[in-house]
Amino acid sequence: MRIYGIIAMLLAGPAFAGPFDGTYGLEGWSCGEVGMDGGALAIRDGIFYGVESRCDLTNPVDIRGMNATLYDAECAGEGEVYGYRMMVMKTQEGINIINDGWVTQLRSCP
Repeated sequence: MRIYGIIAMLLAGPAFAGPFDGTYGLEGWSCGEVGMDGGALAIRDGIFYGVESRCDLTNPVDIRGMNATLYDAECAGEGEVYGYRMMVMKTQEGINIINDGWVTQLRSCP
């Protein structure tokens, strides 16, 4: 059984930076602190870091002609585990995060 786990890890390969990797925030937010109230949000190596939460972004589906990707977000935060679908789209200023009727516009941190 152990050999199957090793093979799966080798097939998965190392984590690489994705097209949305970066630190993002709203006007007036601190780009220096990721994941805190009033701090920035980040995407790094397939993980979205929100306010006191983190989501593994899995099963990416590229959205043709939109510079966007749809993910399954498997999240944990504030003692709960939950999941939802999340679309991330590049914009001139940063990214838009779209899920279930909500759009959050985030600017790239310098």
